[in-house]
Amino acid sequence: MEWKAIHESPYKRLLMRTASTLLCSLMVGLLLLPQVSACLDSEPQRIWDDQAPPAAEGLSPNKDGAIRETVEISKIGQETARFMLWRAMMGENLSEAQIRDEIDRAMIENGSNPDWPSFDTIVASGPNGAIPHGDPDNNGAGPRIVGPGDVVVVDLGARVDDWVSDITRTYVLGEPTETELDAYMTVYEAQNLTFPIIEAGTQAWTLDNLARQYIESKGYGEYFIHSLGHGFGVCVHERPLLSSGSDDPIFGMTYNQDFLTNIDAVTIEPGIYIEELEFGIRIEDDFLVNNGGAEFVSEIIPRDAEWFIIKEGDYDPEETGVPWIKNGGDESEMDEKTMPWFGAPLEMLLTLGLAAILLRRE
Repeated sequence: MEWKAIHESPYKRLLMRTASTLLCSLMVGLLLLPQVSACLDSEPQRIWDDQAPPAAEGLSPNKDGAIRETVEISKIGQETARFMLWRAMMGENLSEAQIRDEIDRAMIENGSNPDWPSFDTIVASGPNGAIPHGDPDNNGAGPRIVGPGDVVVVDLGARVDDWVSDITRTYVLGEPTETELDAYMTVYEAQNLTFPIIEAGTQAWTLDNLARQYIESKGYGEYFIHSLGHGFGVCVHERPLLSSGSDDPIFGMTYNQDFLTNIDAVTIEPGIYIEELEFGIRIEDDFLVNNGGAEFVSEIIPRDAEWFIIKEGDYDPEETGVPWIKNGGDESEMDEKTMPWFGAPLEMLLTLGLAAILLRRE
């Protein structure tokens, strides 16, 4: 009788169906919440705006192979970034946005998805580098002109067969200050400390804790203002969260309690951001986790102090197709520029005098 009554009432039937749908949606949402919340950055908006089309071939089951390919393309992106920054150091009038556009062009030309980027490339110079994601009003790369002495954070990634990479390098245009170099080497060594324990079975928070303790011991603890890293895959931000904090800020969930598994891809990206000195440092690398350790995929992209410091002699203007840039090592150019106004007449008088002496001897 009760079922018949409900069945015969259209209002009650609608109410039951609505309640059932809501309950089902809630259960599915809870099951998928880790994956959904992991992508709560640019991806939902891109999908909503129909700007995130899948690859024509579909999602590749070869995740590791696709990620390796994205890292190869990211290497080209970072090499392009470093060269463009050298040009800025040598006097070209280049903004963060112009450098970003050249980086993106190079990665797309070499196979990155042109319609669905891994994320918006960040070129954060000087004071913008002290903000982890750069100029907040211009998606990480704005109108600021990059120049000599700047420390510049370049965060980029490629997308191949819907899988992504996420790699950051920091550069200084000319000789760094003592603090800039010390901060860079602190971040570099903090990264190195974590590498031996990136493997299946390691709890995510322990990696952050190890790097954070080292950075604190060097006096920069208050300037390391984000987690050590995160998972990535189809989205650039996925679980696990590599944080030694108690909870993930999204809904208070404890992704950092996850254990790494042999299907994870993770980033290691310690950083130091000193607003009062108008610079930031971040080095970010990508790893494929396995049972016996991890594959350091982005090891192909240099990250040592020599790569960090951009010098005048690092590139040849003629060989790199920018002959309008005058290399400081061109001695003839320097002689012409530095010869005093009286140099040529004096040289002529000396020559005439020497000729007169030789003629008298004859």
